[in-house]
Amino acid sequence: MNSQAPRTNVLIHHPDPILSAGLVAALRQHGMFEVFVHGVDNLGADGPVIDVVIADYEGAMRHLESPGPRSMSLWSRARVLALTANDRENDIRRAIEAGIHGYVLVGGAIDELVDAVSHAAGGLRFMSHSVAQRMADSLTRAVLTAREIEVLTLVASGQPNKSIARTLSIELTTVKSHISAILGKLGATTRTQAARIAASRGLVGDYALASPLAALPLGVPHHGSALAV
Repeated sequence: MNSQAPRTNVLIHHPDPILSAGLVAALRQHGMFEVFVHGVDNLGADGPVIDVVIADYEGAMRHLESPGPRSMSLWSRARVLALTANDRENDIRRAIEAGIHGYVLVGGAIDELVDAVSHAAGGLRFMSHSVAQRMADSLTRAVLTAREIEVLTLVASGQPNKSIARTLSIELTTVKSHISAILGKLGATTRTQAARIAASRGLVGDYALASPLAALPLGVPHHGSALAV
C-alpha cells in the first residue's frame, strides 16, 4: 500500500490580491501544499487546520503580537511567514523577536518561497539570503543608545540642536556630543545622511527621508578622525 506524506495547509492572508493570486498559482504547482485564501475559502469550524500563514509585514506582526480571535481558530498554532518588501533591519529584528518563522522579500525566486514554507511547516526558521546578510552585517555595527535614538529621531524630524536640547532637557554641548557619536556609528558625515541611513534601517520613521535637514546647522566636525567610535 502506497502512503503519501500529509500536505502542508497554507493560508494566504495577504492584502494584495494580485500577489495573493500569484502565491496560490506558484504554491499549487507543488503537490506538497494545500493552499487556501483568507476571505475566499471556507475556514470555519469544520475547515482545515492551517500549518503556515503567509501575510505581509503588518499582517504578520498583527498575528504575532495581537492574535485576538486567531487564538481560538483552526490556525491558532500556524507558523507565520512574512512576504514583504520591508528590508529594514530594525523591523526584521522586531519580527524575529515576535516569533516569526519566515521572512521572505517580494521579488525573490519561487524556490526560495517554497523553501520558506517548507521550513516553517517543519518548525524551522527561514530568511531570504539578502535578509540574512543584512542581519549578519548589523551584528558588526555599533549600537545606538536609547538617548542617541531619541536625538536622532528629533534630528530626522527637522529640529535644530537648541530645540533638541530643550525637548530632552539636556545641555547643547551634550546634544552636539550625541550627534557626533551618531554620525560616527552610522558612518555618516551630515545630518541628512544620518537620517536617511537611520530611516533605511528602520531606526526612525520614514518622515526622515523627506526632512529638509541639509540646511540645519550640524554643530559637529565633518572630518573622519573626529567621528571615529
